[in-house]
Formats: sequence, C-alpha cells, structure tokens
Amino acid sequence: MSDGDGFINEVSEELRRDRMTALWKRWGPWIIGAVVLAVAAAAVLNWRDSQREAAAREAGEALELAAERQDPGARADAFADIADAAEPGPALVARLSQAAALDEAGDEAGALGALAMIEQDGAADPLYRALAGFKTAMIQAREASPSQRIDLFAPHAAPSSPFRLLALEQLAVARFQLDDLAGARADAEAARDDPLATPALQDRLGQLLILVEAAEDGA
Repeated sequence: MSDGDGFINEVSEELRRDRMTALWKRWGPWIIGAVVLAVAAAAVLNWRDSQREAAAREAGEALELAAERQDPGARADAFADIADAAEPGPALVARLSQAAALDEAGDEAGALGALAMIEQDGAADPLYRALAGFKTAMIQAREASPSQRIDLFAPHAAPSSPFRLLALEQLAVARFQLDDLAGARADAEAARDDPLATPALQDRLGQLLILVEAAEDGA
C-alpha cells in the first residue's frame, strides 16, 4: 500500500470518528434516557406483577379461611368483607360465595341483593353476570308457579347463554307441569342432544322424557 493510500485511510478513519463523536453528542443523551426508561418500565412491570401475585395469594387464603366457617351467617360476613376489599376477580368469587352463604342461612333477600350487585356491575366478566342472573332465577323459582318459572328461565335459554342447557331443563319441567307435552319434549330433547350436555344432565332429561312419553300415551 502506498503512502498516499495510507494517508487517505487515516483521514477517512478520523472523519468517521469525528462523525461518530458528533452523533453521540447529539443523540447520546436521548439514547441513555431511552435505556433508563426501558429499564425503569421493566422494573415497574415486575413490581406490579409481584404485587398482583401477592394480592391474589392473600385473597385466595382469605377465601379459604372464610369458606371454613361453619356458621353460614358468619361465612357470608367474611365473604362480604373480601368482596369489598379484593381485586375484581377474587371479589366476584367472594360475592357469589356471600350470596350462597346468605341463601344457606335463609336470607333469600340478602342473597338476591348480593347477586344483583354482580349483575349490575358493568365491569364484571359477562360469565359472572350470567351466573348471578341464573342463580337469581333459581332462587326466585322456588316459590314460583310453572308459568312464572318459564318467564324466569326463558332469557337464560337463549343460544348465547352459557347456562342455556340448564335453563332448557327448567323450562321442560315447567312445561310438563303445565301439560305442554310438546313444548316439554322439544326443550328436553334440545338440551339432551346438545354436545355440551353432561351425562348427569342427559340422565335427568331422559327420565323426564320417559314421563312425557307416558303422559302422551295416556292422553
């Protein structure tokens, strides 16, 4: 390599160093700031995750302790305290458990009130709201006539309802009690033949269909 080539290379290298120095002076603080922000954001996310995990563990332990209480009234009070203080997920579980404990204690009005809090919570998961609505219908159906039970469970028998099959079972029973044998058969067969029907549900509906056939033969 000639002296001229060596000189040109040295000049080129010097120019590159000058260019890198100028770029670093201009953008270096921003790069450092971005790195610091990224590290800080990762630290915050890790802290939040650890806080959520700790809160979930604490709520789970509290739910277990509340469930161990023998007296349903005391159990309901314990679940209510958790529902008021916990994060949304555990709070919904606690509220449902509170409603069940109140119902066990004979306080149907209190149970319905707890379930209504879930149904009216627009931020609650739709599945929890649907479950609260179905449980409400089950409680109200105890003292209802067959026609009233049809009104209670018809909304839960919609194709989009997660409790459609159980609602169809209730409708089939109510229609059978009203001597609507065709309607009872249609609801019972629709639920029995659904791929999601459990063996227990299929057995119950099979027994009901035997009664429907017997009534049809005797008509």
